[in-house]
Amino acid sequence: MKRSLLKFFTFKGSMQQIGLLVFCSMLLSFSTYAQTVSIAIGRTEIGQNENFEITLTVKNGRLTKYSEFPDIEGFGKGRPSTSSQTSIINGQVSTQQSVVQMYQPTKQGTFKLPPFNMSVNGKSVSSNGATIKVGPAVQRQVYDPFADFWGGGSSRNQQQNQQFIDVEADAFFSVSTDKSSVYRGEGFKMDISFYVAVTNRAEMDFYKLDEQVTEILKKVKPKNCWEENFNIESVHSEYVTVNGKSYRQYKIYEAMFYPLNTEDIVIEPTELQMIKYQVAQRQSFFGRNSKETVEVFKSRGKTVKVKPLPDSQYKSIASVGNYRLKQKLSETEIQTGESVTLDFKVEGVGNISSIREPDLVESEDLLFYPPSVSQNIKRANGKVVGSKEFVYYIEPQEPGEYDLKDFISLTIFNTKTRKYETLYPEGKVIVKGKSLRDAKISKTDLGSFYDAMKNADNTLLSMDNTPMIQIILNIFVLIALILTGVLLFKKF
Repeated sequence: MKRSLLKFFTFKGSMQQIGLLVFCSMLLSFSTYAQTVSIAIGRTEIGQNENFEITLTVKNGRLTKYSEFPDIEGFGKGRPSTSSQTSIINGQVSTQQSVVQMYQPTKQGTFKLPPFNMSVNGKSVSSNGATIKVGPAVQRQVYDPFADFWGGGSSRNQQQNQQFIDVEADAFFSVSTDKSSVYRGEGFKMDISFYVAVTNRAEMDFYKLDEQVTEILKKVKPKNCWEENFNIESVHSEYVTVNGKSYRQYKIYEAMFYPLNTEDIVIEPTELQMIKYQVAQRQSFFGRNSKETVEVFKSRGKTVKVKPLPDSQYKSIASVGNYRLKQKLSETEIQTGESVTLDFKVEGVGNISSIREPDLVESEDLLFYPPSVSQNIKRANGKVVGSKEFVYYIEPQEPGEYDLKDFISLTIFNTKTRKYETLYPEGKVIVKGKSLRDAKISKTDLGSFYDAMKNADNTLLSMDNTPMIQIILNIFVLIALILTGVLLFKKF
């Protein structure tokens, strides 16, 4: 009986080991590739008519964000191009996304690319740099000399007879806004983007993008608006979902606009030209396998309606936005003759530059000097946020308690609540001491001076009563005559 129990437990232990092995083998069979990020340097010896390349590659992961490629002395920096690749090997899926930055040499010579770091998906990736030698322009080969061997005929005839297939592009061009109607002064975001479906099979590239964006903006940028530009310096791809379908969005322009009047914003249809590559029907090892064509993508027009602010006594003076007040008072108890500083800071979402100066109630008891003004604007994540700060120096003239909200306030139209609101500081300033206004009056009192003038004798005095003064004047005249005679005698 003991032996049978021992055999049972031994068999059970063996089954556990077998199960563990099977589980481990299943884990290995379903293992995925780890994400890797690398920076590759292209050919370092090129002709003046060739490009130098730096390639950023993310394997088995999405390239969501990366920093700027380095500038290289002696090279012009072009716009980066992107590509993606998906492979399935033995049931395992691997992906690769690459960004290629092109550099065009401006002259011949040897140039140094120092070591540099780039931030990719929030992580730092380094490169050792390189030494680049730029020589004379290289004569490019027009046709393939080995086509007779590989293709079975003349290479020139093969290129002329080659047929190309047009692959339909699953993509669209859009000029969009995040709002269809706004109040006067309320911001709306406009972006210009090119969308490429994840399932797209057509190979495409941008064509003279800088020139095209300039012309597009001439047609679509509103003229009766204040603009806050997000200043897109390079085009990156972001994964988005449109109507339940996955796309890569290439955003080429983004800005916030704030209508200055109630005229509707009309965005005209426009178009973007893209390079699309047709695929050769017969692929060859050395031959030409693709052909460049230009395809035009058109955007739809759109109108953004601009509504006037609701009727109110504040309609013409209210600052528009979703704002709040942040205040700071340097002192709460002071003496007359001392000063206190009030920091009146308006912060939030909206056209920060248009926030006007708060309203002041003039008072001889509490003097407000003109404020120093500063503002801070941040443009990120499709919003314009920031603050505008008014720093006041206040000088009390009379003792007492002063409620600050009775002296300073700012009226806004809150775009979130759709109501007028008044921002005013909370708190009081307690002032002790003597009245400075009475002291100033006493200093400027000239009553005793005018009383003395009334009592003064204004009788004219005769010169006969002052013989001494007359004798001095006669002596002065006599001396002058003698000196004049002496000078005339010497002259003749």
